[in-house]
Amino acid sequence: MKSKRIYEIETFIKNNKTASIDELRETFNVSTNTIRRDINQLVDMNVVKKVYGGIELIEENHRTVDYYQRNVKNYKSKKRIGKLAAKEIEAYDIIYIDTGTTTIHILDYVDKNLPFTIITNSLDIMNKASQFEYVTLYIIGEKYKPITRSFIGISANMLLEKFNISKAFMAATGINVQNGLSNSEMEENLIKQYITGKSKETYVLADYSKMGKSTLLTYCPLNSISKIFTDKIPPNDINDYCHDQNITVHF
Repeated sequence: MKSKRIYEIETFIKNNKTASIDELRETFNVSTNTIRRDINQLVDMNVVKKVYGGIELIEENHRTVDYYQRNVKNYKSKKRIGKLAAKEIEAYDIIYIDTGTTTIHILDYVDKNLPFTIITNSLDIMNKASQFEYVTLYIIGEKYKPITRSFIGISANMLLEKFNISKAFMAATGINVQNGLSNSEMEENLIKQYITGKSKETYVLADYSKMGKSTLLTYCPLNSISKIFTDKIPPNDINDYCHDQNITVHF
């Protein structure tokens, strides 16, 4: 599957620092044209740069700005929210971590010796999860989307139906009482709907700038979530609704 191969190539380059086109073609058993397309995706992601005959890893401290720093506001608040949410992960949990610029920080604050299972469609979560010795990692999504560093499309992913998810850590571009949790991407919305429908508990991670807003597509009503992790007290209508519905707000 192409999405899985992109992830595997990125891991290969991070381990080996450099690689020739022929080496990659033989290692992943694909054509030269295919490997060149994959390389172009990794270049777009600012992971590698092209050199004569192949590619070279762009070391972390030489990248212009990392993805989540380049594309997000309220960076410090989002890291703090990730730290709060990380406390919910317990041994042997089966969790889903959504793609997003806040959820990306959760694993930075989890004990690397903790045994649990992660399901995700986020490339960054996959890379961080690979540092955990006792984590079981499952990847969903059929097509890689470079701009969000996520995998989308689950129509043929029958494995997802078998998962019993205990906790889903979700991102949202808008949260309000009337429309619940919303986002603007149809294919990502379908995944979010499916996950929150299966999870025993749904947690949303969102800073104050998302509160009171609604974007194109609702994926989960507000009364279906268990906890909100944010950086300050939500607006009165959301805060009162959460109190009435026994939704815990952490900030």
